Amino acid sequence: MSAAAEAGAREDAGPVATAAGRRVYVTDCEGPLTRNDNAQEIAERFIPDGAELFARLSRYDDFLADVLRKPGYNAGDTLRLLPPFLKAFEVTDDDVELFSEEGVLLVPGALKALEQVGKLMPAYIISTSYTPYLKALCAVSGFAMDHVRCTELSLDAWHVPEDEKAWLREQVGRVMGRAVIEIPDGAASADDLSPSDAVTVAQLDELFWRDMQGRVSGELVAAVRPVGGGMKLAALEQIVAAEGAAGDGVLYVGDSITDAPPLEAVRGWGGVSLSFNGNGYALAAAEFAAASSDAEVCARLAKAFAGGGRAAVEEAVRAWPKPKKGARPTGPARARVGLTAEEPEALADASAAARRSVRGERVARLG
Repeated sequence: MSAAAEAGAREDAGPVATAAGRRVYVTDCEGPLTRNDNAQEIAERFIPDGAELFARLSRYDDFLADVLRKPGYNAGDTLRLLPPFLKAFEVTDDDVELFSEEGVLLVPGALKALEQVGKLMPAYIISTSYTPYLKALCAVSGFAMDHVRCTELSLDAWHVPEDEKAWLREQVGRVMGRAVIEIPDGAASADDLSPSDAVTVAQLDELFWRDMQGRVSGELVAAVRPVGGGMKLAALEQIVAAEGAAGDGVLYVGDSITDAPPLEAVRGWGGVSLSFNGNGYALAAAEFAAASSDAEVCARLAKAFAGGGRAAVEEAVRAWPKPKKGARPTGPARARVGLTAEEPEALADASAAARRSVRGERVARLG
């Protein structure tokens, strides 16, 4: 059994030998472990102009979750909005599984980091991504699928009538006829958007929450339950309870808007909330931040956490080596780490640069 598989099977002793000292490592997948945006890539592969369609749905998702705070809607629910269009273009479960298996792109050092963490404490992955993609990652890494929480997707279980598929394909054209909405800082409602973007939101509201109602596509949107935002927090709470760990015994790694609720919760519990190459949402929620092209930093901070909890992580962060002026960073100095409250601008700049470097410009722009 690989060390990563041992993380899932939880056969290691050490820091988790007694319930009183039990600690747990929980990480997002896309960002901290992999460079993909699997749902975007699925859309791009199987839907004409799919990447641009996904960008529009993703920004609408940000608006609903972070600005409007639509009841029952979570960050990451873009993955609810996409499946009807996949059905419209005849995408099957096998299509998604085969495509996902072929396309896992790892963050440098991620598998080694996951193996090292697995020797120290139980490790879990909570991901908004669809199940086929997480199965593919587990096949590559040896990580145990039963230590993964992710979004269930079953396209084959749904029969969409041909006339509805044609209607959905027409709606893709309508969505693509509008620009990606821009969300101003401090926006609290559609009234704070530009007139054009407010019209776009109204059209998307009509499509998903009125026109799809009474159709199979509407039932599909309601049935898919992405593990993002509040659902990620619920999954984390279940893991913590199952492991018998206290809140301050949790290290959570995230990078996006879908990770904000668990990052905020862990910070409040007295655990370690770590933004890894995070965007503004993750940085605002996390106490600690790391920016790096290599996942080694996560393993180093996990080792400190396993040995001494949050206090040891803060000590490690404050003592983290910095490159000398004019010198090329090597070893741990390749990563920029810090406390978000103490150096917010520097960490935001470093995180944005690392995010673009590791995941690419297009993925880095998504929430």
